[in-house]
Amino acid sequence: MDKIDPRTLLELDIPKTDRQIEYLKAVIEYGSNSKAAEKLGINRRSIDRSIKLVEHKAALAGVAPHRDLTRQTAEGFEAKRISTAYKEDGSVALQWVIQEPHKRDMRAKIEALLDGLVDDITGLKKPSKPPKEVDEDYCAMYLIGDHHFGMLADSDTKFDDNDWDVKIATKILSNSVDRLAQRVGNAHTGVLVNVGDFFHADSSANTTTAGTPVDVDTRIGKTFKLAGRLFQILIDKMLETHQEVVVINVRGNHDSDMACHLSSCLELLYDREPRVDVLKNYSKFLHWEWENNLFVYHHGDRVKHEQILQAVITNLDEEWSRCKHRYCHMGHIHHQMSKEIGTMLFEHFSSMTSTDQWHSDSGYNANRSMTAIVYHKDYGEDSRVKINVDAVK
Repeated sequence: MDKIDPRTLLELDIPKTDRQIEYLKAVIEYGSNSKAAEKLGINRRSIDRSIKLVEHKAALAGVAPHRDLTRQTAEGFEAKRISTAYKEDGSVALQWVIQEPHKRDMRAKIEALLDGLVDDITGLKKPSKPPKEVDEDYCAMYLIGDHHFGMLADSDTKFDDNDWDVKIATKILSNSVDRLAQRVGNAHTGVLVNVGDFFHADSSANTTTAGTPVDVDTRIGKTFKLAGRLFQILIDKMLETHQEVVVINVRGNHDSDMACHLSSCLELLYDREPRVDVLKNYSKFLHWEWENNLFVYHHGDRVKHEQILQAVITNLDEEWSRCKHRYCHMGHIHHQMSKEIGTMLFEHFSSMTSTDQWHSDSGYNANRSMTAIVYHKDYGEDSRVKINVDAVK
């Protein structure tokens, strides 16, 4: 038996939140975490995470029948150390449980607080109605180039006449995704990819991750709140077109921490929406496998294409062997560039962002656009749509 019976967890005299009790009862009634999640209209990860917490509390109390631990510690005590001697047939011969006064008072309060917070903030987005008809052979990938949300660019201080602030950044990106969603067809899966540097600054000090000062439009807290609202608009728009939506936020050199915060918040927000999956982005290297296609994501800063290829072959050897089509999507340089190395296509995507004063004074410039690529499950890239910034201003 690999897992503890949920009936045992429910009956144990250990601290449990109302939500944990609800989940345990649902699993018992419907037979599995997946079926319980479906009946409750939530993501299965919520049930998995909640029951795992209860299992941890049970183990601290000395109860884990699937690990031959069946005797609960005395009230006010927890298991400090357990020694088990087994017979040749695998049954328990002797077992010693060393108990100590529990240290759970503060820990229990903290766990209850965190669990309560999660209950309050997860699943605020209720499940929405899926589109009537989709083609399961296709997925559409919407690629957001370095958006530098929160940057301030004033045309009065630059050679070009393109302004940039949070209002402009919001309008351009929302209009672009709206137009792309209308033109990519009825692909089953929509993938929203931020290739890094979505945020211009990474802290309230108004600097990049490395500490370089940058020009900002408003406070970092307000910027983050507006960005969260913007991503809701984008994701909800894509849910109208696609059966499933995957959200991928690559960590850039401007916003390594902010990108993580954004993904964590979106994961909580859409916890009850089973059609949305937010990829965890603890590493700068991300990957997503779909049918016969392997996608690798990196911002593109401080690394050569050949280094990425070597890292992929070394760390994703099974995924590499399963997939015939391999792609690496990047940003960083603000313009379109592609290069094939071996059997992997490396591509940097354009940004819709205006130049700031420093880049304008240095002569930097690039075509401003956003691209969506449609992939076939067996044959790889099928088609692409590009929206120029002038069409959505």
